[in-house]
Amino acid sequence: MKTLLFLFLLALSFGNSIAQNLKSCGYDELTQKIWTANPAIKEAQLNKIKQSAFAAKPSAVPAYTIPVVFHILHLGGSENISDAQILDAMYILNRDFRKQNADTISILPPFQAADVNFEFRLATKDTNGNCTTGIIRHYTPLAHWDILPQYYIYTWDPSKYLNIYIVKDIPTFNSTGAYAYAPGSTGPAEDAIVAIHGGVGSIGTGTQQHSRGLTHEVGHWFGVPHIWGNGNPGIACGDDGIGDTPVTKGFYTCPSTTVAICNAGVAENHQNYEDYSGCGMMFTAGQAAVMAAAINSTLAGRSNLWTNANLIATGVINPSSPCQLIAEAGSNNNSYTVCTGQAITFNDYSYNGTVTAWSWSASGGASVTNPNASSANIIFPSAGVKTVSLQVSNSNSSAVITKTVLVINTAAITSGNSESFEVIGLPVGFNVINSGGAPWAQSIVAAASGTKSYFVDGSQEPASDINILETTSYDFLNNPGASFSFKYAYARYNSSNTDVFKIQASDCGGEWTDIYQPNNISLASGSGGTSTTPFFPTSSQFKTYVISNHPAFSPFLNTASVKLRFYFKADSVAGHGNNFFLDDLNFDTPNGVKENDLSRSIFLKLYPNPSNGITTLDFVLSDKAIINYKITDVTGRIIEKQDLNLDAGHHNLNINQTKTPESGIYLVNLNINGAKISRKLIIE
Repeated sequence: MKTLLFLFLLALSFGNSIAQNLKSCGYDELTQKIWTANPAIKEAQLNKIKQSAFAAKPSAVPAYTIPVVFHILHLGGSENISDAQILDAMYILNRDFRKQNADTISILPPFQAADVNFEFRLATKDTNGNCTTGIIRHYTPLAHWDILPQYYIYTWDPSKYLNIYIVKDIPTFNSTGAYAYAPGSTGPAEDAIVAIHGGVGSIGTGTQQHSRGLTHEVGHWFGVPHIWGNGNPGIACGDDGIGDTPVTKGFYTCPSTTVAICNAGVAENHQNYEDYSGCGMMFTAGQAAVMAAAINSTLAGRSNLWTNANLIATGVINPSSPCQLIAEAGSNNNSYTVCTGQAITFNDYSYNGTVTAWSWSASGGASVTNPNASSANIIFPSAGVKTVSLQVSNSNSSAVITKTVLVINTAAITSGNSESFEVIGLPVGFNVINSGGAPWAQSIVAAASGTKSYFVDGSQEPASDINILETTSYDFLNNPGASFSFKYAYARYNSSNTDVFKIQASDCGGEWTDIYQPNNISLASGSGGTSTTPFFPTSSQFKTYVISNHPAFSPFLNTASVKLRFYFKADSVAGHGNNFFLDDLNFDTPNGVKENDLSRSIFLKLYPNPSNGITTLDFVLSDKAIINYKITDVTGRIIEKQDLNLDAGHHNLNINQTKTPESGIYLVNLNINGAKISRKLIIE
């Protein structure tokens, strides 16, 4: 039988013994947070369920048609699922909501499946009335999803479209594979379904076992809770407020016969799509009534979705075709910084139609291999800001996209610098390289300092899976005596675990040298020790290591562009170990002040940035100081400089007053009594 919701590979990785502690759907946790913060929303939602749960739904009512748009967030990997997989998911969604699934013959008495009478169609017009396939692709680090509001930047008006985000993973949300909000629980941007790619459809990266994840989440989006209500499934009996779904604890496995646990003689509906049993195949009439009430309610604009005017506006009626191509491209490792003489491989990720022809080009004497293929290798011989352009075409249209590449021959970081991963996404110049499983990702639940760190969810790593976090370049040559340190925390899963962690170094990303590789016993000692439960360290469990003191690092002390790699390889036999955390990467230069510390102490701001003219350096001095600033291009050529003797207080310096630089990336270097700080300035 097919599952209702992906208990997901995440649950399997921890084993059956603790499967009940894992959640594959984040609906309960998010709902509880919203109810705690807004009791009025809780009361309104529960009353809505009670009022609508027993409402009779006339069988003569025509199907409600709902426009759908998929936003696929990817980094060029398997998460960039095919149109065919999306179409398969749409077929399953329509089949389940219209009670056309053949497995209804297996429903145990006394339950009967209901035809919800909802049908789903891909939109063919976007919010501006332009032609769309309803499948939008975004090459973005947001593929490593977080539940933060600022991640929902692609949502279309949810009163007109059902928005479904497809992502690579959700590493910060308690092993969740998908989630949705009930109507009216959140603002318009967050009023969307989010699902990991493996829980969508039954082909491609999807499976039959996990193919009904969207059926479950769409039920939530139309106001249907889990059948145990809001709580912890499998722990205590609970009620969803719907009369024909009896009180239940919920199930993680599928009983072969009728089961009555909470109330003697009262069968529980473990075959419901809103359970975790793995054999969901039905909604009840009461659940269908709740969804009917939701789609007829003005709450969150649900009642507008199926109106004739909206079906015309979204192209469900009188669909648009064919569409104009939308060009998109990205590098193999999501990096656009490279050293002179090195190459970047670019790939075509265009969408909104089938590409039949490609044409790659690059500026600044860059050499393009295979310029008329979907993938091109481009070598950059000289430093500076370069552009790479891709033109895609078919018989109907053509489109162009241009990417900017920074080619450096010196280190990106030339003075004291600290990176504690507090900003969303990878720091500038950093890359993640992943062979599968769960890659390096930002954590919001553990940190050595601040509130964030970077981590590998080792519990999700199959045997021998490799994950690499690669830094930007650091200038040791021109900073004699500089040091590089970092903090880490780790727990070993068990005494036989053989996870591997090591530090590698390279001159500007060329050949990599192993510098430091402790065994995982010493790695975990003084940190998380041994633990079979997921490890989330306190700040005191982070250990500090100074990599620049290691003898194997000595050749790099005379190098101007040192890159470092934090390499994690899962246990070679069983995999699925425990978590590794990284924080506070410090590049300390002699007699200097750490850049982040200086930035905080003077409240430094650079605005506007990007800029097309004069830019303001805004800072506060606690004492009188000698300061100088200079603007340089990436080759080190000075564009503008000034020396000043300033009193204590708030200062605004207008820089780039000559408006000399052409469009590109520049460095603003500020020196305050010998302490240095640098900021990138983008001139448009």
